[in-house]
Amino acid sequence: MQKYEVVIVGAGTAGLMLARELGNQNHKVLILDRKKNLLEFSFNTLGSFIDIEKFGFTENVVAQKIDAITIYSKHVKESVKINGYTLDKRKVHEELIASLNMDFVDIKLGIHIKDIVKVDDLFTSVIDKEGNEYNAKIFVDASGTAAVLSKKIGFMPKNSKLATGIEYNVQYLGNDNEAHLMIGKDYKGGYGWIFPLKNKRAIIGFGTFDESMVKGLKANLHTILELPNIKKLVLKDNDKAEGGSIPITPVLEKFVSHNFLCVGDSVSQVNPVVGEGYKFIFESAIFASKAICQSLKNEDVNLLLQYESDWKKRFLNNYKRSKKAQERIFSTSKNDILIDIAMLLFMKLRPNYKNVKTLSGEYE
Repeated sequence: MQKYEVVIVGAGTAGLMLARELGNQNHKVLILDRKKNLLEFSFNTLGSFIDIEKFGFTENVVAQKIDAITIYSKHVKESVKINGYTLDKRKVHEELIASLNMDFVDIKLGIHIKDIVKVDDLFTSVIDKEGNEYNAKIFVDASGTAAVLSKKIGFMPKNSKLATGIEYNVQYLGNDNEAHLMIGKDYKGGYGWIFPLKNKRAIIGFGTFDESMVKGLKANLHTILELPNIKKLVLKDNDKAEGGSIPITPVLEKFVSHNFLCVGDSVSQVNPVVGEGYKFIFESAIFASKAICQSLKNEDVNLLLQYESDWKKRFLNNYKRSKKAQERIFSTSKNDILIDIAMLLFMKLRPNYKNVKTLSGEYE
């Protein structure tokens, strides 16, 4: 039987980045994922402020470069100069998979993990629905919003709240390098976005924090497509909708229990105010990898707590401020007057660099 130092449940954004970092340090890793195809996604693109070189990606992952975002309320709009991207998720994950050191990283697909076994103070194995056990020294939940093990351990609530969105790939009539974000009464407490792609295409989407609106997402998006300012920007020419969710739980601070830890959406590491996960989750996975390497080197699981410490220093205050901003936006977004005032106070009258920090999730 193959012996592993680390078992990672989930081969998504967090799991693959963590496996890449650990494999590059010659640690034996097993990734388990319930999917049979790691390149199938509910969303195929996303907007991001990621530094692609910092995380080892090439320009091939870029679906379109973005140099401006225009934010709209009912009567106010503000354009912010940025350095961002629309990313092609498939290519991001292709490059992550290609970068794995396969001498040290194994992947098993179609595996549904159901439980984790604890003996005394240490976790000893995870068990799939067929009853197979997978042993290791350290276990990681990187299973995304499913939070398969995180919920069992008690890090994530069993019925966690999600922000849900739906989008279309459409013809784009706007500026090639300009993205658009929309809030206000027309969006019924939710928010809209347009992210440009190459070849005069774009993604237009509608999302909401309100779980009571989830069943009406598609109908609401169709209503938005008929708004005059939206019709000037996009032309829907197909019926293929994509959709997905991100967690909107309270800001979590606990990710480690003995020789078990969580990375990514399994502990809500997406930024609360912008809803972008990749650059934040990649950085979190790197923090986790460093702590795991030290723990294995010194045979001391207590060193895994350094991951929590590093994450808190980098993100905790930022996320708490972002969470408050998210709650303010949600509470006022159905009132056009309040949103217009907020736009004037927090976007129109502030310098560009502060608006960039807000939009990128580096909230002040």
